Amino acid sequence: MSARRRGGKAKAASKLVAKKDTGQFIEALKLYENKEYKKSIKILDVILKKSSSNTDSLVLKGANLFALGEKDEAAVLIKNALGKIEGTKASSICCHLLGIYMRQVKDYAASIKWFQACLANGSNNNQIYRDLATLQSQTNDFKGALVSRKEYWESYPGYRANWTSLAVAQDINGERQQAINTLSQFEKLAEGKIGPSELYEHNECLMYKNDIMFKAAGGNRDKLQNVLKHLNVIEPNVFDKFGLLERKASIYMKMGQFKDASIVYRTLIKRNPDNFNYYPLLEISLGIRSDNKLRKALYGKLQEFYPNCEPPKYLPLTFIQDKEELSKNLEKYVTAQLQRGVPAAFSNLKPLYKKRGKIVSNALEEIVLKYFESLNPKSDHICYIWTGYYLAQHYLFLKDLVKAQHYIDTVISHTPTLVELYILKARIFKHLGLLDEAASILEEGRQLDLQDRFINCKTVKYFLRANKIDKAVDIASVFTKNDDAPNGIKDLHFVEASWFIVEQAEAYYRLHINTVKGIEQLPEDDAADATKLAQLKWDAEKYKGLALKRFYAISKFYKQFEDDQLDFHSYCMRKGTPRAYLEMLQWGNSLYTKPIYVRAMEGASKIYFDIFSENSKIGIVDQDSSASSANYKKVKKESTSLRRRKEEEKKIVAAYGEDQDRDVFGEVLINTEVPLEEFASNFYDNYCKQVNENEKDFVLEFEYQYKAGKLVLCFSALTKYAKKYGIKNGMFGAMAIMLLLGTRDSITTFETIAKKVVLKGFETDFANFPIHERENENYDWLTFFEENYSSKDFSALLYFRRNGIFDPSRISSIILDRLSNYEPYVKDAVLQYEL
Repeated sequence: MSARRRGGKAKAASKLVAKKDTGQFIEALKLYENKEYKKSIKILDVILKKSSSNTDSLVLKGANLFALGEKDEAAVLIKNALGKIEGTKASSICCHLLGIYMRQVKDYAASIKWFQACLANGSNNNQIYRDLATLQSQTNDFKGALVSRKEYWESYPGYRANWTSLAVAQDINGERQQAINTLSQFEKLAEGKIGPSELYEHNECLMYKNDIMFKAAGGNRDKLQNVLKHLNVIEPNVFDKFGLLERKASIYMKMGQFKDASIVYRTLIKRNPDNFNYYPLLEISLGIRSDNKLRKALYGKLQEFYPNCEPPKYLPLTFIQDKEELSKNLEKYVTAQLQRGVPAAFSNLKPLYKKRGKIVSNALEEIVLKYFESLNPKSDHICYIWTGYYLAQHYLFLKDLVKAQHYIDTVISHTPTLVELYILKARIFKHLGLLDEAASILEEGRQLDLQDRFINCKTVKYFLRANKIDKAVDIASVFTKNDDAPNGIKDLHFVEASWFIVEQAEAYYRLHINTVKGIEQLPEDDAADATKLAQLKWDAEKYKGLALKRFYAISKFYKQFEDDQLDFHSYCMRKGTPRAYLEMLQWGNSLYTKPIYVRAMEGASKIYFDIFSENSKIGIVDQDSSASSANYKKVKKESTSLRRRKEEEKKIVAAYGEDQDRDVFGEVLINTEVPLEEFASNFYDNYCKQVNENEKDFVLEFEYQYKAGKLVLCFSALTKYAKKYGIKNGMFGAMAIMLLLGTRDSITTFETIAKKVVLKGFETDFANFPIHERENENYDWLTFFEENYSSKDFSALLYFRRNGIFDPSRISSIILDRLSNYEPYVKDAVLQYEL
């Protein structure tokens, strides 16, 4: 009896303790929600002192520490808590906190898992469905997002944002009729209740509904008629009149009502006569696209209606065939611009140079030269300047650099105070291969207007191209915030100035190449100078590390752009901008294929592939290991001086604060033992997920897979390249030879089965290739390449040289021979950085 009583007291006591702990935990949770993190941690420490395995308290403490910026400590606690949880069997509060934490550390898949677990484990907090839908949209799980949107809409049907978000989710998942019904249902509920502040949102949702109807209609005439009726009904409530008229015209065109479409296009032209896009559509609607006589008559009338607009004057120049008539129209067009002193006259006509070639360039050369000679430099000074400017651009386009230089010098001597003239002169010098002089010319122009950001950026770019990085940084720092730094590097990273960072990365890589060449070409006396050699080696490593560091910064920017989309999955719904939201999704789906990202990826690939090649070499011996004891003190002294120099340089090149980045020179990045894996995770995987197959860089794909030892994937890249560019393309020949030679029996780095698959592929797809010669050591593959592939481009030969195929000196002599037809800028780049 007494034993049972004692047991009863123990149970009662434990319940009291548990109840007390629960009360304390709830208090700590409230403090966390009120952002009183330190107070919350104090209470949690008391609970954890009693029960160190309390997962709820561990997770909440981790969340508090993360909010205080102690991320490493938070990660340890979260990891500890996860180790104590079996699967997702935890309290709903614990799961919710884990979901929030995972979202903060940008592990969106894990965050989704824990939010779903929270709901499955009994949470009644339906707000979680909103967070879940946002995360599912971020990870492109739109089927899951639709389920979550629907659950949230059912819980909170009183907000228009929930109806809009549900309709968007239905639209993305192809449920267009359901999306239309959802939007229509809310319109009925809101009829007569739309306030002034809600009119814009209402207009956007009306147009969005019409967008869905238009997509759902396809080519069905009856459905298109309904779309048009709906458009006419909503017209008074729509603010986007251009969008509405463009939609009307598109519907008429689809239904074959070309006369009605032409009326709408005329209305659009009347509203915005400078929009080039409307004119060809008007031609199509009038059915005169193939009749140049009627087209000329149309544009003649349009010139009368809109005498001050460019399109009616310019577009006839794109199709007039008679040389005399074309010349008259060109003269009328260009002289009118030159008389007005339009700096962009050449830019306006440049598309014609590209599209129609010599017929336009020859005519314009004659017209503009004649006009230039008729001008008086004193009385017609404005016309004289911009006509000379035009001629300099004209000859630059034609690659006649001597004449281009003559005309730009003429106008600069006439008016030495125009910044635009110096920009053009610098471009001419760049094409002459005189990069230092080009940068100096731009600096001279920059001094004329120190407040002009454009000329500042242009000058910075030219100094970077000339490898004068310190000078470029000094000039860029004029417009940056340099409160806590000696220059603008940190600020340029903070504002994500991708153009500067990618240019700087390329400049560092060029300096690395030059330094390595310098070490290889050192005279014996200098090579024996340990101090000089150590400094050069450090410079080479530093430039390589900084180049990769800057390329990697571009990758991080784009990852940040991707993460920045997270908030817009809910923001766009609240603000009622579904059309802009869908445009953002489309942009996000091609984010990693943007030119700057691809440029950074290709630049980084060179460094990662270099590291891979260096790591693959066998028998590398540390040169300093054989140093005599007499030189030991000297080497030690050198390393001390280098450390001092390193500390000084660190302040100048640092892109982030010490708390954010401990690898200022990128030494950790370039000393990786898995360069291919890091290239893939940092750059290539994201690119491959988004790039269209027909736009993919198959040369990069081939080289990456070859180095990774995946011959079958190399062959796949080769066949795709052949389909796109043809089997007579030089790069196809280079890759095919490289791949075939990789299947030799003497090559042991590739799997035998992969070699057999590739050989079978060659026999099937490229039967004319000399497959039978692959084991013949005496076969001259380079001669075969020259005889069978295009000799216009030398990029394939550079590919051979970079990958160590064939005799480098022989390839170099062929490249030098082919370089003779290229402009000095290209020649210098190849000679300095490739050969």
